[in-house]
Amino acid sequence: MIQESQHLRSDQVSAYIDGELSSNEAQDLRQHLATCHSCALRIVSAMQLKAATTRVSERVIAPPEALSRLTAQLRPEAPKRPARVYPIRSWAWGALAASLIVAVSLIGWRETRQSNSLSAELLDQHLAVLSSGSSPEVISSDRHTVKPWFQGKLPFSFNLPNALPAGTTLDGGDLTFVHGRPAALLLFTIGKHRASIFLTQRSANESAPVSLGTQSGFTIHYANTHDLRITAVSDVNPSDLDLLMSALVEAQSPR
Repeated sequence: MIQESQHLRSDQVSAYIDGELSSNEAQDLRQHLATCHSCALRIVSAMQLKAATTRVSERVIAPPEALSRLTAQLRPEAPKRPARVYPIRSWAWGALAASLIVAVSLIGWRETRQSNSLSAELLDQHLAVLSSGSSPEVISSDRHTVKPWFQGKLPFSFNLPNALPAGTTLDGGDLTFVHGRPAALLLFTIGKHRASIFLTQRSANESAPVSLGTQSGFTIHYANTHDLRITAVSDVNPSDLDLLMSALVEAQSPR
């Protein structure tokens, strides 16, 4: 049990973000984070650092053979007699075109894999909310109660709508992580359906303003504002989920 007067050790922080704690240890640590803002910020900073280093390591690096060829091409050589110029044969153009197609396909496959991985992670978190017997850290339908609870716990801020669409109520919120980044989890009820809204700080490569997809019968709705990435997961009618997303996006607009 972690005492409230104590702070987390570095090895505890590392073990938590690497998923090396037992379920009981992780639960004790989360309870401590709920009351210790200093340790919560350390966890957030550590997760951001891990995510940043992961992104750097995943960047595409040219194979050693390609680097060797490029170095050889750039190495100065002794002057040679002018060589005869031959037209590039059709097979060479075909090889070049094939290489470009492979490169584009690999990039597309990589982006699709990352997108599917993110969707699966969000769906898992939404299902965990539905099946979990535990309650979120803040339970309230009042935006003036829910929003202030997140202050100091996240490296970004957000707004909640003054008014929600008809039949939609705010249930509360909690802290979570999405792809290793700190996120706000907002819980809503739309009619008889639950909706999980994830808000994260927007990164430079998240350029698509709005996208909609489905997975295992659930709708996953993405939208970007100037600073935030907003993602909704629910089995409600997509048009009803779109109304909530529109209200959330509108709430982030400067007034």
